[in-house]
Amino acid sequence: MELVLGMKDSYPREVKRKREMEFVLRNLFEKWGYEEVEPPTIEYYSTLENTLGDEAKERVYKFVDRNGKLVSLRPEFTTSIMRMYSKKEMRETAPHRVYYVGKIFRYPSSPLRVEDELTQLGLESLGKNGVDTDTEIIALALSALLALQELGIEDFMLDIGHVGIFQGVLSSFPLSPSEKLSLKSLLKKKDFVALEKFTSISSHPLFPFLLHLPFLRGKREILEETKKNYPLSPPLIDTLNYLGEIWDIISDFHLEKHAFINLGLIRDFDYYTGVVFEGFSPRLGYPLLAGGRYDELLEKSGSSLPACGFALFLERLMEVQKESIKKDRPPFISIAYPPVFRSSIFALAEKMREEGIPIIIEEKKGEDIQVLQGKELVYQGKDEEKIKTIIQERFKSWES
Repeated sequence: MELVLGMKDSYPREVKRKREMEFVLRNLFEKWGYEEVEPPTIEYYSTLENTLGDEAKERVYKFVDRNGKLVSLRPEFTTSIMRMYSKKEMRETAPHRVYYVGKIFRYPSSPLRVEDELTQLGLESLGKNGVDTDTEIIALALSALLALQELGIEDFMLDIGHVGIFQGVLSSFPLSPSEKLSLKSLLKKKDFVALEKFTSISSHPLFPFLLHLPFLRGKREILEETKKNYPLSPPLIDTLNYLGEIWDIISDFHLEKHAFINLGLIRDFDYYTGVVFEGFSPRLGYPLLAGGRYDELLEKSGSSLPACGFALFLERLMEVQKESIKKDRPPFISIAYPPVFRSSIFALAEKMREEGIPIIIEEKKGEDIQVLQGKELVYQGKDEEKIKTIIQERFKSWES
């Protein structure tokens, strides 16, 4: 009985840690006015085909259903939620603020990692665009990581970029669509040896800017330095100014400590149209959080709905979590009793549970009642009041 490659079994301790994260994040999102939605696990592949780039399509789990239609396990939530809100009545009642939690399925982007099944918890702001909305989403992403500090997520940073930077550079080069796709892949991998082989653009005045993009990262001053050091077009300067506005608002929110401008940030999915961002930890080489703006995702289906959002990867967050931040719950308390005490022990257990104390009860042979914590015998006898006191003291000791 083998586990399917790429899938993962989660045992009680791991599930408990995951649920604690979910509780913190759900509480945060709802305080900001977001409501939970639940899209289906399976979508028609044609729905995803209109929104995913070529690279992302290669990572999709797809199969034929019994009606002969090609379907897919969702590789992310954004497309499903946009489909939900693409209906006319939903677009007309925008804006909508929603969040979600659930599994996504996609083949990994690197042969060094096997994680085809991941849990995402994220949100989408639908029906509004502009610097205020973009900054709210980024502020919420930072606030989410900050809220998780109480669970041991401490070393993190959020890189903020814009697809207009890379697209603006690409549009200046005389390259075919396939060459541009190749260039994007090489830049993301920081393969500078291969990049140098693009001799057709090596003499272009923006080629040095392209090569330096992966290193143009810092606080607000990186924007002014970039405008000073490279011959940028007006649209590229406008994009840098937009990032400057976002930074100023984040600073007003006092959230800039963990934020960085990253002009070379490139996302996996091709549907992003504006600001993009990723959350990282130095303890892991993959994003803990990712998001951005995607105003044109529905245009191929004839609809229009501006949107911005992000998702956190809970399993990755658990990889960088310092488990010692919260002590583990001690073993459950159990009461083993002879049948003659069945009625009174059941009533006692219910009373304890009402007080928030987890209790396991089970019948046994013999004359005495036994109280155990895990395998430790803490009481043996027939005094039910004493049993109640012992259990309350044990639980109170752990709670404190």
